[in-house]
Parts: sequence; structure tokens; C-alpha cells
Amino acid sequence: MRYETRKIHSVSDALVNAKFALSLKDPSVWGGGLFVFYHIFAYLEDAKDKLNVPELKKIFVDPVMERKNEFEVDLAEYLGEDWSLLPKSPELENYLQHLKNLERDKPILLLAYIYHLYLGMLSGGQILAKKRNLFGEDQEKPRKYQDRVTCFGNVDIGELKKKMKQAMNEIAENMSEDEKLEFIEESNHVFIMNNLVVNSIQGQSQIINRILYKSSLVLLFVVGVTIAYKMVR
Repeated sequence: MRYETRKIHSVSDALVNAKFALSLKDPSVWGGGLFVFYHIFAYLEDAKDKLNVPELKKIFVDPVMERKNEFEVDLAEYLGEDWSLLPKSPELENYLQHLKNLERDKPILLLAYIYHLYLGMLSGGQILAKKRNLFGEDQEKPRKYQDRVTCFGNVDIGELKKKMKQAMNEIAENMSEDEKLEFIEESNHVFIMNNLVVNSIQGQSQIINRILYKSSLVLLFVVGVTIAYKMVR
């Protein structure tokens, strides 16, 4: 699975790191990202609880993996108490509709989303959180609020990831070859849809343009000083 999804996974990683990570200086954009992925994570956790699909429960190897409540606390912090009234983007609506279709037609394929998204939270989410703390809005003042969604307390993240992968391998052992191919195909779809919703997060382009604009001003200033220095000489 890792081999078959490596190309689209790399594209997804590059998109998140190059576009979203650059926007971490703006808390509203961080909140926008939380808003998008909250709805996806919440849907998956609700589906796990209401569906009679043992594989969906098996992949949640520890109760700490459930992030719905932590998302909600962070969203109230960054977007205000009325965050739930905010409209969903067409990309997010399409994502959720796809999950509903899977739940209706072949709920076992929701496993692809749970596996990749929660593993991503344990890996890339931790990295983004560290970048956010290091390169936040104000370098001189420590951030008073500690993000909840990327905090797993004293749980060993490495051990948690190991247990998830082991559970996934055990589930895969009971799949037919056709089911494995279907699962791999849906895994590729996970990253495609993630890329679409990341692109839909409000404000990213403006922030990146602002950063580039400031960089350009600095460059022009340096060039101007250099030219003036040469003219004086």
C-alpha cells in the first residue's frame, strides 16, 4: 500500500508543507484547516461508533486517537464559539458526500480514510504543530494557548503508530486480492481529496502573496542600497 500510494502521498506532503505550513503565521488559516478536517475526522469517528464493522473499531488501537472533542475545543479558540455556523466549502461537501456514499455502499473502505488520516495526524500533524510553535505570529512572546488536537499527552506516538500499522496488517491478511486492490485504489483517493480540501482553505493564497510581497520589498531595498553604494564609490 505504501508503495502504491507513494507518488500521490509525496504530492500531498509537498502541498501541505509548501502551502499550509507557510500560512501558519495566521491563526485564522490554522483555524480554517482545523474546520475542514474536523468535519472529516468527526464523520469517521461517528461512523466507527454506529456501524457494525469490526475493522473500523480495530484500527482505533487506543481511545486517545479519537480527536473530535479536541478539534472542537481548538475551533472555539481560533474561530469563536459560533464556528459550527460557518459554511463548508464545495470541496469539503464533496468529500463528506463521498464518505457517505462509501458508508452506504461499502463501509469497509472508510478504513482507508481512518488509517491514512489518523496516521497523518500522528506524523505530519505533530510536525506542523512544532512548526507552528517555532514560527508562530510573535517570535518574542510564548504562545499562551496550547493546541489540543495535536496533543496526545504522555502517549508514546511511535508506539501508537506501530500498533496502528500492526492492526492494519492483521486486517489486510483477511482481505481477498480484489479487496486489497480496492483498498489501495481508495487509499490513493484519500490523498487526492485531501489535496482538494487543503487547497480550499480560505486565506492561504493571500498570506503567501503577502509573504512574497514582503520578501520582494526586502530584496528591492537590498538591491537599492547596493546600487547606491556603488554609485557613491
